[in-house]
Amino acid sequence: MKKLGTKLLVALTVVLGGLVASQQPVTAHAATTFSSSIIPSGHFQNAANHYAFHWQSFKAGKSKGQVLIFGNFNGDVKHPAIQFGVPTKYKLSKNRRTLTTYYRLTSAKGKLSSTYRMDLYKYSNSNYRVKLNQYKAGLLPSYKGSSYTFNLTKNSPAQAFSAFTTTQLTNYGIAQDTQSVQKQREQGETSADPNSSEVQQQIRDTVTKQVTPVVSSMVEAYNTTH
Repeated sequence: MKKLGTKLLVALTVVLGGLVASQQPVTAHAATTFSSSIIPSGHFQNAANHYAFHWQSFKAGKSKGQVLIFGNFNGDVKHPAIQFGVPTKYKLSKNRRTLTTYYRLTSAKGKLSSTYRMDLYKYSNSNYRVKLNQYKAGLLPSYKGSSYTFNLTKNSPAQAFSAFTTTQLTNYGIAQDTQSVQKQREQGETSADPNSSEVQQQIRDTVTKQVTPVVSSMVEAYNTTH
């Protein structure tokens, strides 16, 4: 698994000035409540949406802290599939069943977005309620939107979810290339029939070569380690 890039680590440390390192996040404790010790370890995942996220420790020099890694493997071509969030504040409800996390998305250059809020409601040690909301930045865990049950697992679901991503991106690419060849044919730029088995195979081979490394990079980015 790939380590966090040096630029991102340095940017987080410089921009936050040790803020993340000073936070006291929380972790699963009793069957239905959180305790005030450490962040829940593992991967929160929802197979129906092919969505997952997890907290990851990072260290840059003497500074260390946590970063949220969000993975949207549903094949969305309009938004980033993998995004990093910097937690800035945690809040625990009175009944200790809801963990509220405030975070800001960050780019590889260290630029921070406006603040987002995520509410994590605990059903049990392995099941949680998470709301997903579609923002301009993409689909993100939130305090509003549609509610889903997320399972907490030890192993990353990225590789398994990537099969769906590959199918979605491949179908999208084939449709786009087929349309492009059809347009060229109508304009007299080619005599190739985009719907023939031979041309379709050529298109599929080309798209596969383009999609494979992209999906591999997505999995590698989600599985980033400290």
